[in-house]
Amino acid sequence: MGWFPVCDAAAGIRVRAVPAHFPSGAASVYRPAGCLFLIKARDDRECGVKMGNSAAYRIGHGYDLHRLEDRAPAGPGRPLIVGGMTLDWPRGPISHSDGDVLYHALVDGMMGALAMPDIGQMFPDNAAENDGRDSREFVIEAVRRVREAGWCVINVDATVILEKPRIGPVKDTMRANIAGLLGIDVGAVNVKGKSHERVDAVGEGRAVEAHVVVLLTRT
Repeated sequence: MGWFPVCDAAAGIRVRAVPAHFPSGAASVYRPAGCLFLIKARDDRECGVKMGNSAAYRIGHGYDLHRLEDRAPAGPGRPLIVGGMTLDWPRGPISHSDGDVLYHALVDGMMGALAMPDIGQMFPDNAAENDGRDSREFVIEAVRRVREAGWCVINVDATVILEKPRIGPVKDTMRANIAGLLGIDVGAVNVKGKSHERVDAVGEGRAVEAHVVVLLTRT
């Protein structure tokens, strides 16, 4: 049987180990002395009720990918916009909106944290009003829904995977753009740039993708 710590020793809180696999019928709540908390549910449904509906925090993960093609007049690609920054590159996304892969993943991260409709449901790609639409509007609407539901964003950790161009020179501007849209301090937003080591479509410069993790708390 495996074991795992339930408290944070680095934070000066005593660590106590408990079994990694709880038997069926375990007590619903256990509060060891000196520890924060540990929930042990009688079944998965009860655990979902305790930690899902009344939790003080929610975590969401967003992901998006766009195929890249030559830009006009050579091809159908749009300008390459990532995190609100237009990158000087001859290839751009094939997309219905402006194709900002980072903002799209950010929207899905926020919506996913609250089990709300994803960006495709919010802004269908067959709706004429979304053709070429500025993705900042998607983020603004997602933030509105998050706040209306009684939550706010604590921090964002994002990764953009793009072989070329490298986003290093403009990462801080992307961070500032996201922080401004979310109404949080820029120190609570991280953007990392990664290549794909010339592997698959992303590594061959034929696609761009982004992952975003979002932490929410109740207002």
